[in-house]
Amino acid sequence: MKLYIKRFENRPVDSNCFLIFNKSTAIIIDPGTQNHIELYEFIAEKNLKVEYCIITHGHFDHVYGIEDIVSRYSPKCILSSESLNYVGDIKKNLSVFYGKQFSYQLENYIIVPEEGHIINWEGYELEFYYTKGHTASCISCKINNDVFVGDLMIKGEKTVTKLPSGNRKMAEKSIDTILNLAGIEIIYGGHGEPMTKMEAQNFFK
Repeated sequence: MKLYIKRFENRPVDSNCFLIFNKSTAIIIDPGTQNHIELYEFIAEKNLKVEYCIITHGHFDHVYGIEDIVSRYSPKCILSSESLNYVGDIKKNLSVFYGKQFSYQLENYIIVPEEGHIINWEGYELEFYYTKGHTASCISCKINNDVFVGDLMIKGEKTVTKLPSGNRKMAEKSIDTILNLAGIEIIYGGHGEPMTKMEAQNFFK
């Protein structure tokens, strides 16, 4: 069954939220907006059941809407153990620096193990990889020929590694991991437009 990808801009920070969907079910990636009406209306219009919510990393601008998403759709959340801690800590998720003081205790979740993880969904394999560097909490998800990498790789920008738990060498290793994945064509970053594998190779190498 064909998959579709729709990008929504989060607020108050303009990070990316993605909706991956077919005719009946959906996955949300990085819900960084509280009360995200545009997203909710689209899901209702398509009559989609949200089965999973993927958190690429635990920063505020990627998790601010998670409580709303859980309340509305009761998805199983997929994240790293570090991100689970970030979501519940206003300093680690950086919300305190935006004056928001956001924290939330997730209950229905899957922790991605260090060695990676595969989940079968609607005939596709969701392949998860630890891709530390921007923070120690980062994971990426490959679906078919697309990979969602959070803030590890943003089109036209070098990876930010100066925030707590960031590490330049780890980021470089993680970028190599992504660029060496078999079959990838499009890389979806946590901000801005997606990029082709060739664009990423030319910029990050």
